Amino acid sequence: MRNEKKTGEKVFGILMDLCAVVVLVVVAAGTFRYMKREYFPRETGSDYVDKMERDGQSETGDSGREETDLSQPASAQVRSGTWCTLKSNSLDGVPVYPEAGGTFSSGLLPEGKCCELTGTQEYEGDVWARVSYCGQSGWLKLEELHYISGDACYIRPGDTVYVNALTEKGIKGYKAPSSSSEIAEEGIVYGTEFTVQEFKNGWGLVQTDNSKFWLNMYHMGSYPVKSWRVETLSSAAEINLREDPDEGAGSLCKVPEDTVVTVERFKNGWGKIRYEGQEGWVMLHYLTPVEENH
Repeated sequence: MRNEKKTGEKVFGILMDLCAVVVLVVVAAGTFRYMKREYFPRETGSDYVDKMERDGQSETGDSGREETDLSQPASAQVRSGTWCTLKSNSLDGVPVYPEAGGTFSSGLLPEGKCCELTGTQEYEGDVWARVSYCGQSGWLKLEELHYISGDACYIRPGDTVYVNALTEKGIKGYKAPSSSSEIAEEGIVYGTEFTVQEFKNGWGLVQTDNSKFWLNMYHMGSYPVKSWRVETLSSAAEINLREDPDEGAGSLCKVPEDTVVTVERFKNGWGKIRYEGQEGWVMLHYLTPVEENH
């Protein structure tokens, strides 16, 4: 009997010890959850999931991407408005992506053309910009743009545009906003001007006395600002200042690469400027818009 009593007391003691351990584990777990929720809210909890959903993210999404909405200038870190795409010998159009940090391009923007910057986002140390150009939008690195103006200087419906392609046969106009649709016009040469009526995914609808058709806005230029920089991207590193807005007109002098000029008048893809005491015309194909008073 005495041995049985001792055995019972021993078992009871073990059970009490186990209960104490369980209580300590429960208390520790509760304390850990509390501290994690209070001091590390981004790692767990429904509040974090709700925030990600409000921000348009998911737990498997790009949580490292933080977007700035430039429709709210007070919080913007980058100026909104009109920016111009990079012009470079290493490019054949500026690729845009469906998201910041994207790998596969969703389209191309023309080089040296003005577009609207509508937002920015940081991704892996780089700042990406969301831009819109003639009904086409996408993301590209901010370093592939330069600032032009806080005003809307990019192409909008009602603006005058001109053919900016230096091809002998000119460009084509189509009956629908696609190069696979029926051709409406052919042989539209450099400098031909139109008033653009509407946009659709990088295409612009224009009208002449005889017909209405769509042009690929990749091949079009506009007259956004008066300040332009000579950027030939050629070994010549200079352009002609001509007597008239025509390639066959006499040359008054040469205007070197990187020269910033003020255009006083525009006509058929040409700009009238004053340079070193002479007044003449330069072909805008070899110039890029820059910020006023640059």
